[in-house]
Amino acid sequence: MLCIIAVGAVVNFALRALPFVIFRKRAGMLPKWVVVVGEYASPIIIAGLIMYTYSGLAWKTAYPYIAGIVTVGLHVWKRNPLMSIIAGTVIYVCLLNCGCASTRQLELDAQHPAVRVSTDGVYFGEEKVQPQEVAEILDDYDVPHNRVIHIQLDPEVKDLRPARFLMGCLARAGYTRPVLVTKRHAESENLGKKKSNSGVVAPQSAPTAPKKIRYKKSTE
Repeated sequence: MLCIIAVGAVVNFALRALPFVIFRKRAGMLPKWVVVVGEYASPIIIAGLIMYTYSGLAWKTAYPYIAGIVTVGLHVWKRNPLMSIIAGTVIYVCLLNCGCASTRQLELDAQHPAVRVSTDGVYFGEEKVQPQEVAEILDDYDVPHNRVIHIQLDPEVKDLRPARFLMGCLARAGYTRPVLVTKRHAESENLGKKKSNSGVVAPQSAPTAPKKIRYKKSTE
């Protein structure tokens, strides 16, 4: 750990000292291109960070953009970076905690089944949906049709007909490899069995699924 810290300190010091070493004979005069880079580098980096931040979130409403507008507007008005950053951050965090945004990535593997069959219906994540809508949601995330789709059965579910109906809907939509699991942390190597000690119910031909795959919506 000390070696890592020492190497990081040397690299940081060297990067900051390098410009003074290169331009030490110019008596404070810097090349024009260095001045131009110094003027435009920071705004370009900040713009990149802003685009990255906004592209990583799926807005449910237009209101979270108020955080960015407030930050820019307050800075243009007061020319006080600290004030604008604090105000924008506070508004952004408040909106985020109010549920105005959600992450766009979908986890779809044996350990994190996105589709769940409960006694009161079918759920995709925490949202209750119709069985016919599950395939549409998977299509929105560009999930390949040859992907194994794990469907978690809640322990209270005794009647498998709703789950089989859901599997039929997926099959008709082109998803031919749905798998029912009765344990959230089911091991993927057991998915090839009709019914194992871990409580997995699946077609005998179902192959092993990847451990962890994340998808983004096709429109993102």
